[in-house]
Amino acid sequence: MKKQAKLIATLMSVSMLGASLAACAKDNGNTNSKPTDAAATSASSSASASVETPKEEPLKVNVMIMHTFENAPQTDNRMHQWLLENKNIDIQITAANTKTPADKMNTMLASGDIPDVVSILTDDVNNAIANKWGEAGYIVDLDSWLAKYPELLKYTDPSYNKVTYASKKDGKMYMIPGNPAANKDVMMMNVGPMIREDWLKLVGMAPPTTTDELYAVLKAFKEKIPDVNGKAIIPASFDNLRQLFMYSWTQNWYELSEDNKTLHWWFNNPHIEDYMVFMNKLYKDGLLDRETITQQPAQYQAKLSSGRVGFTLNTNGPMDTANGVLKAEDPGKRFIPNPPIQVPGLPMPVYQESSYTMAQALTVSKKFAENPRNMERLMEFLNWSVSTEGATTLSTGPDGEFYVKNAEGLLEPKPEVKAQQDKADKSFETGTGVGYYNLLSAPVVPRVTVMPGTDEFILAQKTWLPAVGEQNVPFNFSGTGPEWDKHWPNLWPEISKWEAKAIFADSEEEVRKITKDMLENFKKIGEPEVTTEKLKLIADYVQKNQQ
Repeated sequence: MKKQAKLIATLMSVSMLGASLAACAKDNGNTNSKPTDAAATSASSSASASVETPKEEPLKVNVMIMHTFENAPQTDNRMHQWLLENKNIDIQITAANTKTPADKMNTMLASGDIPDVVSILTDDVNNAIANKWGEAGYIVDLDSWLAKYPELLKYTDPSYNKVTYASKKDGKMYMIPGNPAANKDVMMMNVGPMIREDWLKLVGMAPPTTTDELYAVLKAFKEKIPDVNGKAIIPASFDNLRQLFMYSWTQNWYELSEDNKTLHWWFNNPHIEDYMVFMNKLYKDGLLDRETITQQPAQYQAKLSSGRVGFTLNTNGPMDTANGVLKAEDPGKRFIPNPPIQVPGLPMPVYQESSYTMAQALTVSKKFAENPRNMERLMEFLNWSVSTEGATTLSTGPDGEFYVKNAEGLLEPKPEVKAQQDKADKSFETGTGVGYYNLLSAPVVPRVTVMPGTDEFILAQKTWLPAVGEQNVPFNFSGTGPEWDKHWPNLWPEISKWEAKAIFADSEEEVRKITKDMLENFKKIGEPEVTTEKLKLIADYVQKNQQ
């Protein structure tokens, strides 16, 4: 019996093995065979994994630009299409179509009807209205999002944001500040000294960097540069921007000590005496245009274009005009930016002051933010837009479509694009949407595009950079008071009168006496009252904003 049972068990084992082998052979040779339960489960899992997660619908965002009118991009432009395809975002931009944004913002405050995103022009009035939107519950507090995406505030200053943008009632930020128009990393220098490059070559001298070097160069111009069209050359000429030349001695139009205890203005700074002496010396030695104090703008511009002037201090606009005339006659003739002129032992002059002032800021409506996913997707887009990739794409368009890299690796517009950009109607921008979707005006630093402007303007960006100073927040935002309003109109007009007396004086001794008389005169016509008031306002500002 045992032997029989053993035989049956053996036969069953062989039978099962055969069935198994047959099944394997069948599976290998017939793809239509039915899988086992385990195989079916495995196949089902693989199929599920291969099914893509449903793509979200495009995020639709209605953006109103409050600080422009008529120039909204055309519907369904190239950048709009690109953003739909690559960022799954549908941004519809409309212009406020008003020259008085504050009035329209107040109307929106009254109605509570605020678009999804509003780009406002940032100034005290508009900022205050935007904060009223927030206090009324029409737009959302953005503090948590700004903390999550700190790159959005990369170029801003926290203390400045608190004073300028945060609500005075609850301290919350209802705005995302745009990038500063005058931040040192992104601003363009447009004012400074200019000197004739061809004249420097003729006299064999380098551009001057100090007042002593400047005197030597101007003297060489007078002695070695021939007349132009039968008229004597003018080594140096200025218009009203000669006041910036005084900054070589006074540093800026005001000078506030680090402890905020001492304040000098351009017209009561003791160093002004040496400026007067220097200008008088230029005049007596025949190096300064005799009409510097009295000439009208058109007269001054004609002199620059005539080729008779060797050195001046001005903005790039008039200099580009003069260079256009000079280079048309001879490509070798031109003014080039001269380094800032410094008095040895004194601070570098400040021709331009950087600031944290924003051109615009964004608000987000409460209605739009009621869907948390809306906010997440919008902030992800804005964070991308301030990255190098994002800012480049939004400012120049999809890769290779409108801009191409030159030999230096910088992006420059294609010739046909440049021709459109040179038109005054913004047809390229409105037609393509390039620039419009960079909602925070994020720059690309370091610059990846060719800088616009003349060769001389491009050269100026590096040459004049040392004369750019940082904004003094307490001075600029402490405001003014009744003493300022009462006396300031009497102070500024006095400057040119005393300056003329000093420049045309017969001796250095007389110049110094005139300057001392000037300083005494300013004490009598309101300077002490204005200074005392301003210092108190600064002290109050510092105390208030340190709390």
